[in-house]
Amino acid sequence: MVLEAIRYNDISVQKATFKAGLAAHVHRWFRLTPSFGPDLVREMLGELSCSKNEVVLDPFSGASTTLIECNLEGIDSYGFEINPFLYWVGKTSSNWNLDIEIINKDKARILKQFQEQKKFIKFDNLEANELFIPPIHNPLRWWRKDVITDLLILKRAIHECSSSNENRDFFLLSLAGVLVPDLTNVTLGKLQLHFIERDKDNINVIGTYTNHLDLMISDVEDIQALNLSSESTIFNTNSVTLEGVKLNKPINCVITSPPYPNRYSYVWNTRPHLYFLDFFTTPKEASSLDKETIGGTWGTATSILGKGIVEPSFGFLENDVWDVVEDIRVDDNLMANYVMKYFNLLAEQIHAMEKLPQNNLRCAYVVGNSRIKGRYVETDTLLGNIFKSLDYNLKSIDRIRKRNSGKDLFESIVYAEKN
Repeated sequence: MVLEAIRYNDISVQKATFKAGLAAHVHRWFRLTPSFGPDLVREMLGELSCSKNEVVLDPFSGASTTLIECNLEGIDSYGFEINPFLYWVGKTSSNWNLDIEIINKDKARILKQFQEQKKFIKFDNLEANELFIPPIHNPLRWWRKDVITDLLILKRAIHECSSSNENRDFFLLSLAGVLVPDLTNVTLGKLQLHFIERDKDNINVIGTYTNHLDLMISDVEDIQALNLSSESTIFNTNSVTLEGVKLNKPINCVITSPPYPNRYSYVWNTRPHLYFLDFFTTPKEASSLDKETIGGTWGTATSILGKGIVEPSFGFLENDVWDVVEDIRVDDNLMANYVMKYFNLLAEQIHAMEKLPQNNLRCAYVVGNSRIKGRYVETDTLLGNIFKSLDYNLKSIDRIRKRNSGKDLFESIVYAEKN
């Protein structure tokens, strides 16, 4: 019985969430608010008895918390990430083989060019100086004129003064790490970015950037002194379809946190990064990507989910999941389809791992329960049933903390192993 697998193992918010990463080497380079923290990765590594000669997979790698922590623990790892910006964050964050002497020389050139060009480049002559505002909808809602001007000058200096592609990515990652919320007209809410008025704020682009860059350089120096030898590889792919994935080593452990069924869109919330850093060049690309993601309900995804009925993709989803979906459909067809799509893709992702080389596979999935249209979506037990239906042994459902958004909305770790 799935209910018999439930355990209550309280873990503090400080340990369970991104907050633990704010003071941790490398994890603090880029903040992704919905991420779990490095402490929780270590907790799951221990529960799965993952040894240093084994390989970990995170099929929803996000900001690559799992991969970074595995690297620091001396464990090889793979990651899958559909969002091209987050894929790049993970890839860049995992590269610590940088020549710090050259990094510092590049940094000096970047700062010099920034100061020189800032003297004559203003918002009104950006295009005359071949600097172009990113094609995000209503860009001046996202950035003040003086701030976007400084950001564009800095971005060009990084591209022109970096002595290698690896160094360039390192410098751009430092910019990405402070872009939101420090240098953008938003605040980080529980689920989405919220626009705020910042006309009177003192926004110091180059000072904020330099402080963060110095912290990153210091982290690399500390890590290089440890002589770590583990490897991580991340693929920019859909974790269900696995295009372009080729693993050279079998996976032993899966540690991940798929999006929760709460309408949080990782695409929507990384739009300033996707457009400012040139991953997207046309306005429709963001909504196009969101319709492919497991939790996407923004833009094109919304119009698609509002039509027709999304059917279960596996027979075993026709019972408990379908009952919840049909109950929601009484009030809202779009949200009913959203929940069905969510569990379809979750089951398809677990099933897709059959295609990967593996050995003694053990899994830990961090998920959150939700309320949608007043109905309780008990993600952890529904996921437990999916694992059992796909021939896994459900070890436990550890409810580690109550989420901020309501009573009985637990965040849980679902532990399972392949039979």
